[in-house]
Amino acid sequence: MKKRYFTFLPFCLLTLALMLATGAKAQVDPNDVRTDGKYDMIIHLLDGRKVSYLKSDINSITYVPNIGMKIFLNGETYSVDYLYSQMSEIEYPVNPADDTNANANWNSFSMATYPEAWRLEYPHLNSNTTDNQVVVKRTDDYGVTYSLEWDNAKIANRWTCYTLHSGNNISNTDRNDDFKADPDVTTSAKLSDYKNSGFSRGHLCPSLDRQCSVEQNKQTFFLTNMQPQWQTHNGGLWKNLEDKVNGWSRGSLADTLYIVKAATISDVTIDSEVVDGVYAEKCNDHLLVPKYFYMALLAYDKSRDQYHALALWTLHQNVSDTNKNYGDYAITIDELERRTGIDFFCNLPDDIEDDIEDEIDLSYWGITATP
Repeated sequence: MKKRYFTFLPFCLLTLALMLATGAKAQVDPNDVRTDGKYDMIIHLLDGRKVSYLKSDINSITYVPNIGMKIFLNGETYSVDYLYSQMSEIEYPVNPADDTNANANWNSFSMATYPEAWRLEYPHLNSNTTDNQVVVKRTDDYGVTYSLEWDNAKIANRWTCYTLHSGNNISNTDRNDDFKADPDVTTSAKLSDYKNSGFSRGHLCPSLDRQCSVEQNKQTFFLTNMQPQWQTHNGGLWKNLEDKVNGWSRGSLADTLYIVKAATISDVTIDSEVVDGVYAEKCNDHLLVPKYFYMALLAYDKSRDQYHALALWTLHQNVSDTNKNYGDYAITIDELERRTGIDFFCNLPDDIEDDIEDEIDLSYWGITATP
C-alpha cells in the first residue's frame, strides 16, 4: 500500500459536490503515479469521506502550489477541484500480484521503507541497504524537490533524480548559495572536504531547476547533491547541458521531463572493457573524483501519450569543452545501463521501457552531432 500526503489545495465546493455525487473515476498525471493502469487514486477528505478515481478516466491533474489540485476528466469541460485544506491524504494502492513489471522498484523493495521509489524518474535502487541511503527532499508547496541515493561508505552520491514540468520550472527566487552538509545521511560530505581543494561543488539537481521556491532552491545546496568537479567542466560543458535540459522543459518538447543526473563512483564498462570510473586523485584526499558525468532523460508528451529517452555522457576533465554539438555526447539508455550497471526508468511498463531505451532520436531533442 502506497500512501502520499499533500498540504496544498482550495477551490469551489460545487465541483467537489459534483464529483462526490457522480462518483466519477479517473487517471492521475504521469508525474505523480505510474502509467500502466494498475493504480486507483483515493482522496481522503477531512470529514471522513473518500473519493476514488481510475487512471483511464482522467485527462490530467494540475497542482496549484499552496492551494490545491484541479482534476480534468476525459470528455468533460469542467475540472473537479480540491483544496489541500479539505484533504487528509491521497492514497495510491497497488496489488503486486497484478503487476507484470518485473524490474520495478516495488517488486524488490518495500514501498513503506521507500515511499517515493515508484516514481518514474527513479532508477532501480541499490541492494546494498547497509551503506546506501535513499533521501527525498521535499516542500509542502511543491512536493518532491529531488531524490538521491547516497553511499555512506564511499561518501558519494550514486544518483540524483527529479522532474521538470510547468508547475515547478518557474522562477520565483534567486540562487541561494547556502552550501551545507546533509543531516539526513549518516556520513555526509562537509564543506571542509572542498575547501582549497581545486574542485567545485558541482550540482546534480541544479539551482536553476529549482527556483520555484526559496526552500526548494536551498535544498539543492546540500552537499549530498554534489560531486567534486573541475570548474572547467562544471561551468562549461556540464552547465551548457544543464541549460539545454532546462530549456527543453520550458518549450514544447514534453509535458514532463524525468531526469537522473549522476557521476561514476566505481568501475564502468565501455566497449566491453572494464575501466576506472574514478580518478586516483581525491578531493582533499577524502572525496572520490568521478571520471565521467552523465544524464538520463525521459520525456513524456501527454497529447500523444508518447515517451522518448536519451542519455548524455561526458568525460570529466580539467579542460574547457565548448562543443555545442550535444549529439556527440548522446548514447542510448541501454548503453548507459551497460556502462554503469544501473537500471534507469525501471518503473516504466516493460513494453515502453524496451521500446525507448535503445533509441537515439537526435531530431526529437533538437540536437546534432559533429559531421
